[in-house]
Amino acid sequence: MTSHRTLIIVAHPNLADSRANAARLAEIGNLESVTVHDLYRAYPEFSIDVPHEQQLLREHDTVILQFPLCWYSVTPLVKAWFDAVLTYGFAFTLDGSASQLHGKKAWLAVSVGSTLDTYTAQGVARRSLEEYLAPVRQTLEFCQFDYQGVHAVYGMMLNPSDEHLLLDAKEYGMLVATSGTPFA
Repeated sequence: MTSHRTLIIVAHPNLADSRANAARLAEIGNLESVTVHDLYRAYPEFSIDVPHEQQLLREHDTVILQFPLCWYSVTPLVKAWFDAVLTYGFAFTLDGSASQLHGKKAWLAVSVGSTLDTYTAQGVARRSLEEYLAPVRQTLEFCQFDYQGVHAVYGMMLNPSDEHLLLDAKEYGMLVATSGTPFA
């Protein structure tokens, strides 16, 4: 019996300065069957090795996209990665047949600059985080991933306490370690 394999695709343009992402990565650093793949380290010039990326996706059961919210969306390299890697015949089909990603779980681990109350109908953003990330969800579902939701940490521009970040990292680590998901 093979173990469940998780691919964490980290796409933070300045990962060295990200307290939230550093805490999350430290929490899962020793987990077996977890591959952490830093897109900005691998592709600083955005020249994506498509066969390599597609092979990584084939080899894993769950894919977690970990990134900071960037103007209500993914970082530029995540978008470039989607465009290059999620191709017809590999990631999606038009005839109803299964893609090579069919049934793999996917979820998002997002760090957000503003507070949770910003992302409400009454807040400054006027929409929930899930509404802003709907195109990402649709992309993953179109590629036949089993989309599992968003695990978010808010308030990053407000210099959150180490305790707040540690709590988030522990929750994130528990999800990854147990092959859990934000919907579970």
